[in-house]
Amino acid sequence: MAITLAFVGSVVSETIAANEGIGYLMMSASSQMRMPLVFASLLVISVMAIAMHMVFSVLERRMTGWATRGMDASA
Repeated sequence: MAITLAFVGSVVSETIAANEGIGYLMMSASSQMRMPLVFASLLVISVMAIAMHMVFSVLERRMTGWATRGMDASA
């Protein structure tokens, strides 16, 4: 889904052009060799992306159930 890619895109843009945020925190921690903080940031990003994907998948199924109902029955 596009929402997960949009989230990843926002984190990538934070690493390049921001002065705050998770992406900036990762870059700052990386330059200071604080690897536990880098991996903790990656874990937070992963959990947030998975949660967003799950929420929007449920929302998509509820809003457009008519589009996938036939495919679910055959699986």
